[in-house]
Amino acid sequence: MDFAVLINQILVLFLIIVLGYILRKREIITEEIASGFSNILIQITMPVLIIDSILKIELNQEVIKNLAIFTIVALLSYLFLIILSTIVTEKLKTQQDTKEIFKFLLIFPNVGYMGIPVVSSIYPAEAVVYTIINNVIYNMYVWTYGIQIFNNDKKEKFEWRKLINQGTIALTIGFLLLITRLPIGPLRGAISTVGGMTFPISMLVIGSSLTNIKNFDFLKDKYLYYQVFLKLFLIPLLGLLILNPLHLPKMIRDISVIMLAMPCGANSVIFAGKYKSDRLFASKAVFLTTLLSLFTIPLIIFILNLI
Repeated sequence: MDFAVLINQILVLFLIIVLGYILRKREIITEEIASGFSNILIQITMPVLIIDSILKIELNQEVIKNLAIFTIVALLSYLFLIILSTIVTEKLKTQQDTKEIFKFLLIFPNVGYMGIPVVSSIYPAEAVVYTIINNVIYNMYVWTYGIQIFNNDKKEKFEWRKLINQGTIALTIGFLLLITRLPIGPLRGAISTVGGMTFPISMLVIGSSLTNIKNFDFLKDKYLYYQVFLKLFLIPLLGLLILNPLHLPKMIRDISVIMLAMPCGANSVIFAGKYKSDRLFASKAVFLTTLLSLFTIPLIIFILNLI
């Protein structure tokens, strides 16, 4: 990949985030509008982007084999994050609710709002499908292991229906259309256009959310810097060190590492609030890792291109 192209795409991402921040500050994007954008993303544009990405794939035996390999790698990646986060949080000398959310933040990155738009703007359609598979596995882990991080006394049963969502439905529709080669006429152009809206809307939503931090005293929190270092530097580099000797197809290796390099997932704030954990720390971590990831993600991709 041409690094100049990468920098250009990240700058585009950054400028739209800044625009989202300004529009929220000026109340052109209100809380209601931001919420509406989020619903449009989750219910419409992201699922349509999934279908669009799948329809761009030239299905053959190699692609099918690569999808199977990536699925295994993604499953093992989250196991790696669970083991690493357990070791790290046991050594933290802080209160239990901060330990809980610290662990959750390390395991579950923002593979949706950040992962899909970033990958779709830089890599070909096949890579976006890998990202979607990562999202499916993410959801499987977050609704099983994730909620148990906060449930020390009570056990919340995993419900399989939680895996049936807009993403998995779109994945199914996309592959059915790809396999059957069903002619869809002008609908194909509409799918491509609507799916293309995901990137700018996602960045506007992220930019508007950054206004939630009013006080920068949080920068004195040393545990926040631990989270940033682990999340944006150590974890993706460890992932690269583990995956590189396996001689996987380059795109599988790269997307797997990039998913590890994503900032903290925004849903951590929701889970922290629901389970009475450290919601403030979650908000601070999401803010800072999202902001810094605009610089660390290009660095990680640059390293990937060198190896």
